[in-house]
Amino acid sequence: MVLLDLVIGLLPGRVRAIHVQHGLSPNADAWADFCAAFCHAREIPFTLKKVKVPRDSKEGLEAAARQARYQAFAESGATILALAHHRRDQAETLLFNLCRGAGVAGASAMPEMRRMGRMTLLRPLLKSGAATLAAYAQARALSWIEDESNADERHTRNFLRQRILPELAARFPAIETTLARAAGHFADAQTLLRERATEDDLALAGHLFSLRSLSLPRQANWLRYRLRQQGWRVPEAAVLEEALRQLVRALGQADSRFEFRFAEGRLRLWQGHLYATPHPAPPETAERFWDTRTPCSWSGRRLRLEPCRGTGLDAALLAGKSLILRPRQGGETLQTHPRGPHRTLKNLLREAGIPPWERSRLPFIYHETSLIACPGVAIAADWQCPPEQPGWHICWEDEEGCN
Repeated sequence: MVLLDLVIGLLPGRVRAIHVQHGLSPNADAWADFCAAFCHAREIPFTLKKVKVPRDSKEGLEAAARQARYQAFAESGATILALAHHRRDQAETLLFNLCRGAGVAGASAMPEMRRMGRMTLLRPLLKSGAATLAAYAQARALSWIEDESNADERHTRNFLRQRILPELAARFPAIETTLARAAGHFADAQTLLRERATEDDLALAGHLFSLRSLSLPRQANWLRYRLRQQGWRVPEAAVLEEALRQLVRALGQADSRFEFRFAEGRLRLWQGHLYATPHPAPPETAERFWDTRTPCSWSGRRLRLEPCRGTGLDAALLAGKSLILRPRQGGETLQTHPRGPHRTLKNLLREAGIPPWERSRLPFIYHETSLIACPGVAIAADWQCPPEQPGWHICWEDEEGCN
């Protein structure tokens, strides 16, 4: 309520409010009504977002509620989101993360500003004490609601707030300020680690074998960076160390093969490059007809035709014809030049730089009994579009674009 009052005073007419209703409290509807009434009285556009929080989440109820809440924020369409975390919240977050064995990133607690997809997330009250905010609320005659679950010490954060922080404050009166300052020091250290990882990543591009010359902490710092860049969670230290051990060992072998499974996908090594790939849908095992007029699903991706000129499939030759999609069987050949020999798809796939784990997933496109194309690899010579003539580019794509 303090944050909202401050922001609408600074940016009148440019603020809207969102209230996420988790449905975990019998008073949830009353809280939503309270927020709606306040915003209506101040003429603030108001959005109520109801979410479902799984009570049996392996990560715990608090974490599940947070995930649902931030998902609602991400879907709100806002470009800037302000949250009201304050200094005590920062101190609690630092203690909470340390008790879970967090590294430097976790000990950094909450940043004042960070990017979350297309949204910028701000915490303008992070350096303010709870007493200061309460005094402001009273001076402005603001009403607020206390979540009754804040008193439930079964939740770890509440236990830290109700039991641990008061004990610490009795011995160290400025403990909240001290812990918040420590979080800032950890944040500075994390910035330096991220900058070093960025430098190492640039240096290792195309020269991954030199990873073996880095110290173990530096290797781990780089791998954490790569996983975060991929949007994956960083696993516990033992898992990360095992992944590094296997990767470094593979880099020391002539036939450097490496594959390691994480929760979100697999990390693979091929031709000196590291690939992070989500867990794929299973490859197709049976043929199917494709009329080419509508997109077709194949191995968890979308197959479609896109108009082009002077390249791709010959549009005139394709007109009115249906095609057949078949999975790779092995031994397929394709004549890619009119006067050239038939070449094996095995060699064409290798020359096209298709990683081995993708080759069994590719759609092989036939007309009747003749193989005419494999997307991203080759098109049969007698089906290639003549120069300057209308053609069809074969797209086998993820949701975000054509490959």
